[in-house]
Amino acid sequence: MHEFACLSARAVAPAPAGSEESLSDNGLVWRSFAITHVLDCIADPTKDRVVAELSDDISPVFPYINALMPGIVYNPGGNSLTIRRGTRLLTLYPKVAVLAKVDGEADAREQLEWFREVCNEAWARRAEITPLFERRATLGFLDVYKLLPQLNCKECGERTCIAFAVSLLMSQRTLDECPRCREPRYQEGASRLRELLPA
Repeated sequence: MHEFACLSARAVAPAPAGSEESLSDNGLVWRSFAITHVLDCIADPTKDRVVAELSDDISPVFPYINALMPGIVYNPGGNSLTIRRGTRLLTLYPKVAVLAKVDGEADAREQLEWFREVCNEAWARRAEITPLFERRATLGFLDVYKLLPQLNCKECGERTCIAFAVSLLMSQRTLDECPRCREPRYQEGASRLRELLPA
Protein backbone atom coordinates (compact mmCIF):
# COMPACT_ATOMS: atom_id res chain seq x y z
CA MET A 1 0.00 0.00 0.00
CA HIS A 2 1.36 3.47 -0.86
CA GLU A 3 2.07 5.80 2.03
CA PHE A 4 -0.49 8.32 0.71
CA ALA A 5 -3.40 5.94 1.15
CA CYS A 6 -3.76 6.69 4.85
CA LEU A 7 -3.81 10.44 4.20
CA SER A 8 -6.96 10.75 2.12
CA ALA A 9 -9.27 11.18 5.11
CA ARG A 10 -7.12 14.01 6.45
CA ALA A 11 -6.97 16.07 3.27
CA VAL A 12 -7.23 19.78 4.05
CA ALA A 13 -7.41 21.30 0.58
CA PRO A 14 -8.69 19.50 -2.49
CA ALA A 15 -7.23 20.71 -5.76
CA PRO A 16 -9.25 23.60 -7.20
CA ALA A 17 -11.12 23.06 -10.45
CA GLY A 18 -8.95 23.49 -13.52
CA SER A 19 -5.71 22.97 -11.60
CA GLU A 20 -4.47 20.08 -13.75
CA GLU A 21 -1.35 20.91 -15.71
CA SER A 22 -1.03 19.30 -19.10
CA LEU A 23 1.24 18.94 -22.11
CA SER A 24 0.38 17.58 -25.53
CA ASP A 25 1.10 13.89 -25.96
CA ASN A 26 4.21 13.76 -28.16
CA GLY A 27 5.77 10.55 -26.89
CA LEU A 28 6.11 11.94 -23.36
CA VAL A 29 6.31 9.53 -20.47
CA TRP A 30 4.45 11.99 -18.21
CA ARG A 31 1.87 14.41 -19.62
CA SER A 32 0.15 15.97 -16.63
CA PHE A 33 -0.61 15.96 -12.91
CA ALA A 34 -3.34 17.13 -10.56
CA ILE A 35 -2.76 18.02 -6.91
CA THR A 36 -5.38 16.21 -4.83
CA HIS A 37 -4.35 16.82 -1.20
CA VAL A 38 -2.50 19.51 0.75
CA LEU A 39 -1.78 18.39 4.32
CA ASP A 40 0.27 19.45 7.31
CA CYS A 41 3.74 17.90 7.12
CA ILE A 42 4.31 15.34 9.87
CA ALA A 43 8.08 15.96 10.03
CA ASP A 44 7.85 19.78 10.08
CA PRO A 45 4.56 21.49 11.04
CA THR A 46 5.70 24.71 9.32
CA LYS A 47 5.74 22.88 5.97
CA ASP A 48 3.19 20.99 3.89
CA ARG A 49 2.75 17.48 2.56
CA VAL A 50 1.21 17.27 -0.90
CA VAL A 51 -0.25 14.38 -2.88
CA ALA A 52 -0.68 14.54 -6.65
CA GLU A 53 -2.16 12.12 -9.16
CA LEU A 54 -0.14 11.63 -12.35
CA SER A 55 -1.71 11.20 -15.77
CA ASP A 56 0.58 8.33 -16.71
CA ASP A 57 2.41 5.37 -15.21
CA ILE A 58 5.89 6.92 -15.07
CA SER A 59 7.65 3.88 -13.58
CA PRO A 60 9.27 2.88 -16.92
CA VAL A 61 11.51 5.97 -16.64
CA PHE A 62 12.68 5.21 -13.07
CA PRO A 63 15.72 3.07 -14.08
CA TYR A 64 16.88 5.81 -16.46
CA ILE A 65 16.57 8.49 -13.77
CA ASN A 66 18.38 6.12 -11.40
CA ALA A 67 21.27 5.94 -13.87
CA LEU A 68 21.43 9.70 -14.37
CA MET A 69 20.89 11.29 -10.96
CA PRO A 70 23.20 10.77 -7.98
CA GLY A 71 21.74 10.88 -4.50
CA ILE A 72 18.32 9.44 -5.30
CA VAL A 73 16.81 6.32 -3.75
CA TYR A 74 15.33 3.92 -6.28
CA ASN A 75 13.35 1.05 -4.79
CA PRO A 76 12.71 -1.49 -7.55
CA GLY A 77 10.74 -3.77 -5.20
CA GLY A 78 8.43 -0.97 -4.12
CA ASN A 79 8.46 0.62 -7.59
CA SER A 80 9.28 4.06 -6.18
CA LEU A 81 11.84 6.80 -6.52
CA THR A 82 12.73 9.29 -3.77
CA ILE A 83 14.60 12.52 -4.41
CA ARG A 84 15.81 15.14 -1.95
CA ARG A 85 15.67 18.72 -3.29
CA GLY A 86 16.94 21.11 -0.65
CA THR A 87 14.93 20.18 2.42
CA ARG A 88 12.09 18.73 0.31
CA LEU A 89 11.47 15.03 -0.25
CA LEU A 90 9.73 13.89 -3.43
CA THR A 91 8.56 10.28 -3.60
CA LEU A 92 7.23 9.11 -6.94
CA TYR A 93 5.15 6.00 -7.51
CA PRO A 94 3.84 4.81 -10.91
CA LYS A 95 0.86 7.23 -10.94
CA VAL A 96 1.18 9.17 -7.67
CA ALA A 97 3.62 11.71 -6.21
CA VAL A 98 3.94 12.44 -2.49
CA LEU A 99 5.92 15.54 -1.53
CA ALA A 100 7.05 16.32 2.02
CA LYS A 101 8.41 19.52 3.56
CA VAL A 102 7.19 21.77 0.75
CA ASP A 103 6.08 25.40 1.09
CA GLY A 104 2.49 25.04 0.00
CA GLU A 105 0.79 24.10 -3.23
CA ALA A 106 2.71 26.55 -5.44
CA ASP A 107 6.05 25.12 -4.29
CA ALA A 108 4.77 21.56 -4.80
CA ARG A 109 3.64 22.45 -8.32
CA GLU A 110 7.10 23.88 -9.08
CA GLN A 111 8.80 20.69 -7.85
CA LEU A 112 6.46 18.51 -9.89
CA GLU A 113 7.00 20.61 -13.01
CA TRP A 114 10.77 20.31 -12.55
CA PHE A 115 10.64 16.54 -12.16
CA ARG A 116 8.22 16.12 -15.04
CA GLU A 117 10.76 17.87 -17.28
CA VAL A 118 13.54 15.61 -15.94
CA CYS A 119 11.44 12.50 -16.64
CA ASN A 120 10.43 13.55 -20.15
CA GLU A 121 13.99 14.53 -21.07
CA ALA A 122 15.37 11.21 -19.77
CA TRP A 123 12.65 9.32 -21.64
CA ALA A 124 13.45 11.16 -24.87
CA ARG A 125 17.15 10.23 -24.44
CA ARG A 126 16.57 6.66 -23.23
CA ALA A 127 18.34 5.15 -26.26
CA GLU A 128 21.55 6.87 -25.08
CA ILE A 129 21.22 5.85 -21.41
CA THR A 130 22.00 2.47 -19.86
CA PRO A 131 19.19 1.98 -17.33
CA LEU A 132 20.15 1.04 -13.78
CA PHE A 133 17.66 -1.45 -12.35
CA GLU A 134 19.35 -1.90 -8.98
CA ARG A 135 19.06 0.20 -5.87
CA ARG A 136 22.10 2.41 -5.34
CA ALA A 137 23.95 2.18 -2.06
CA THR A 138 22.78 4.98 0.23
CA LEU A 139 25.37 7.71 0.66
CA GLY A 140 26.19 8.22 4.33
CA PHE A 141 27.92 11.07 6.15
CA LEU A 142 31.10 8.97 6.64
CA ASP A 143 31.26 8.41 2.86
CA VAL A 144 31.13 12.19 2.40
CA TYR A 145 33.61 12.82 5.23
CA LYS A 146 36.20 10.50 3.66
CA LEU A 147 36.22 12.68 0.53
CA LEU A 148 36.58 15.96 2.45
CA PRO A 149 39.97 17.45 3.51
CA GLN A 150 39.35 16.25 7.14
CA LEU A 151 41.24 19.23 8.58
CA ASN A 152 38.53 20.56 10.95
CA CYS A 153 39.68 24.07 9.98
CA LYS A 154 36.20 25.59 10.62
CA GLU A 155 36.53 27.78 7.49
CA CYS A 156 33.20 26.41 6.22
CA GLY A 157 31.40 27.63 9.35
CA GLU A 158 31.03 24.17 10.92
CA ARG A 159 32.99 22.95 13.92
CA THR A 160 34.23 19.78 12.22
CA CYS A 161 34.41 18.18 8.78
CA ILE A 162 31.95 15.52 10.01
CA ALA A 163 29.43 18.25 10.85
CA PHE A 164 30.02 19.73 7.39
CA ALA A 165 29.49 16.27 5.82
CA VAL A 166 26.12 15.93 7.58
CA SER A 167 25.12 19.45 6.45
CA LEU A 168 26.06 18.58 2.86
CA LEU A 169 23.88 15.47 2.92
CA MET A 170 20.95 17.47 4.30
CA SER A 171 21.48 20.14 1.58
CA GLN A 172 22.02 22.77 4.27
CA ARG A 173 25.50 23.58 2.94
CA THR A 174 27.19 23.44 -0.45
CA LEU A 175 30.63 22.12 -1.30
CA ASP A 176 31.66 25.62 -2.41
CA GLU A 177 31.53 26.65 1.26
CA CYS A 178 34.66 24.57 1.91
CA PRO A 179 37.56 26.74 0.65
CA ARG A 180 40.03 23.88 1.13
CA CYS A 181 38.19 21.78 -1.46
CA ARG A 182 39.45 24.22 -4.09
CA GLU A 183 43.08 23.43 -3.24
CA PRO A 184 44.73 21.11 -5.81
CA ARG A 185 45.46 18.32 -3.31
CA TYR A 186 41.76 18.05 -2.33
CA GLN A 187 40.19 18.55 -5.76
CA GLU A 188 39.91 14.83 -6.55
CA GLY A 189 37.72 14.24 -3.49
CA ALA A 190 35.73 17.39 -4.23
CA SER A 191 35.08 16.27 -7.82
CA ARG A 192 33.81 12.90 -6.61
CA LEU A 193 31.52 14.62 -4.10
CA ARG A 194 30.03 16.78 -6.84
CA GLU A 195 29.10 13.58 -8.67
CA LEU A 196 27.62 11.90 -5.58
CA LEU A 197 25.78 14.66 -3.77
CA PRO A 198 22.23 15.62 -4.76
CA ALA A 199 21.98 18.78 -6.83
